[in-house]
Amino acid sequence: MSSRRNNILGSIAGSGAVAVRGAAEALFSAAGKRLLDEGTREGLRRVMVENTTAVVDALAPGLSLGAQTTGKIIAEQGGTQAAAMVAQAAGRHVGQAALTDGVSAAVAKGLAREAMRAAGREVLKGAGKAAGIGFVLDGAFGAYEGVTAYQRGEMTRNEALAHAAQEASTGAVATGAGVLLAAGLVAVTGGAAAPLVFAVGAGGAIGAKQVLRRLIGRVSSKVLARDVADGGQVG
Repeated sequence: MSSRRNNILGSIAGSGAVAVRGAAEALFSAAGKRLLDEGTREGLRRVMVENTTAVVDALAPGLSLGAQTTGKIIAEQGGTQAAAMVAQAAGRHVGQAALTDGVSAAVAKGLAREAMRAAGREVLKGAGKAAGIGFVLDGAFGAYEGVTAYQRGEMTRNEALAHAAQEASTGAVATGAGVLLAAGLVAVTGGAAAPLVFAVGAGGAIGAKQVLRRLIGRVSSKVLARDVADGGQVG
């Protein structure tokens, strides 16, 4: 898959991830902050960002943040986390004030659960939207490749159609997965700068696309080998 195509796929997933960043931060404030300690969150964030940025560097250099920029952003996360902690503390004070004004703990928990559901729906909606765009984009690329291969005699008509369908479906899964990966990271580790969220979404989508293509290639090879063996036995 060309770097230009990777750039487009990564841009879709990265933009989708940034769009749901606020909802993911709400999930962190509501529940994610209780899952890991600060040291583990920082380590997980660093590993995830470094790995996904490496994927972008290798397969979509036009989207690369660059090692220096990435390092600078990671270093600045301390300030971002401090601001998030201030916001969370303010939220706790508001909640306590509400309780003293007569709002029961049960009502407060109900409101928190509803906020989590709303944030979760926003994340899923964003992932679905990105997946739809990925479906159309990779479907168009796959259709073009299939038609070209058919005209050259490299594919039959059915093979060309199957190729277009495979590219469309894997494009949808990959872009949606990229958005969910970035949103999940924010939901578990807390607020992150937009470039980092973009990098994780883009790298996750591009990496997922590569894995899916390899899996499909292996399955297709096994099916072809089985068909050849069956044909030999019949003969």
